[in-house]
Amino acid sequence: MNELLTRRTDRPLPPGAHEKLRADLLSAIETEPVRAPRRILAPALAAASVLVVVAGLVVAVRAMKTDSAPPVSGTTKIRTLSAEETATLRTQCLAEANRITSKSLPHPFTDYKVIRAFEFTGVKDSKVVNTWLVGSGLQVYPTGPKGLPPKSDPAYWLCSRTAGGVISEPSIRFGTGARLIGAPIMRIARNAGVYTKSVTRITVQPKGQAPVEAFLQDGFWFAPTVGRTNWGPYDSSDNGLNDFVVRGYDAAGALIVTERGIDPTAAPATCAMVQITLPNGKEDMVPKTPTPPECREYRWPS
Repeated sequence: MNELLTRRTDRPLPPGAHEKLRADLLSAIETEPVRAPRRILAPALAAASVLVVVAGLVVAVRAMKTDSAPPVSGTTKIRTLSAEETATLRTQCLAEANRITSKSLPHPFTDYKVIRAFEFTGVKDSKVVNTWLVGSGLQVYPTGPKGLPPKSDPAYWLCSRTAGGVISEPSIRFGTGARLIGAPIMRIARNAGVYTKSVTRITVQPKGQAPVEAFLQDGFWFAPTVGRTNWGPYDSSDNGLNDFVVRGYDAAGALIVTERGIDPTAAPATCAMVQITLPNGKEDMVPKTPTPPECREYRWPS
């Protein structure tokens, strides 16, 4: 789901720049046609520390490091919601999404079709997210200051609810055709994200706790961990995001990537890009070869 800015230059971004860019975009949304399938609503954008784009979707994922794989306790089991349960969840999600959304986009997701709704079974903690709704539709962008006509792109909508019945993150948007730069997984919330074909298993470890097994399906992953339920209108960040470590494994069970959140001491990566001509005659930007790991490109969905 997502394009906020197109990263076309070679210059590195300093630590914290991604969050500032998101804040700037959110402040401009009332007057400019910002193309951000995932969270044109400030709260949703806050969930992931990434730089994203919508029509040839380029997502700059912060550098990720490998580490040892800690033991995981328990297994993840899910249950598909009934039609009645799904309708109730959808109503809750729409109400909360509308409450926190920019005035330029009233009643978001109303036209989105629900394609999946499920819950993690056996969750006892009322603060833990145990229910998810996934919808699909068109992300329509507001008219720009020069009278530009509205634009729309295919997008997904994700909304979650805690075991206590409180909506956690109702406005997560993610567009098709994303290119993840730097890692084959990406968080779009503290307990949900996307993955590419090299990843077959993901765990999420809350601070001070054992890792939790995530549920993977159709390029998305979800984990039953504590959600954020205190979004205010137009919030731009999730201060608890760094309390979760995400690990991805390959088909052989090897740990291939660890996402630890924002490291303010880490040196920014410089990814050189080159322009190429696609078979259809259009121009595109791709990482220059040889490509270092932090600049490697992953296509989503894959």
